[in-house]
Amino acid sequence: MHRFKIMAVCFVSLLFPFSALASGWTGYGKISELNQQPSGQADVVIIGNFPGNPTSCAVTDRFLLDVTSAREERMFAMLLAAFTADREVRLFVTDGCPVWDTPRVTGIYLK
Repeated sequence: MHRFKIMAVCFVSLLFPFSALASGWTGYGKISELNQQPSGQADVVIIGNFPGNPTSCAVTDRFLLDVTSAREERMFAMLLAAFTADREVRLFVTDGCPVWDTPRVTGIYLK
């Protein structure tokens, strides 16, 4: 029975190699730059110093925000407001690093 459990764990880890992907909140930081990418790339790139990036992506000072839904449009509006008011934000980021080995933003806190 013990051998079966070991084989089952090995099989599951082969099926789901990305199950250990990290996600979570960064620390608070200020946005230093927002830019809109050309078509076919990530929509918006957020640049700033946000401590405590929990992802394993190689890039730690840039974050991607795809603006394809009403929710993401609201998040972009929040980012613009924080940027123009020089306010701190905290980003919820996910692993996977789909473009340029950069984390994707799926949530925002304004301070």
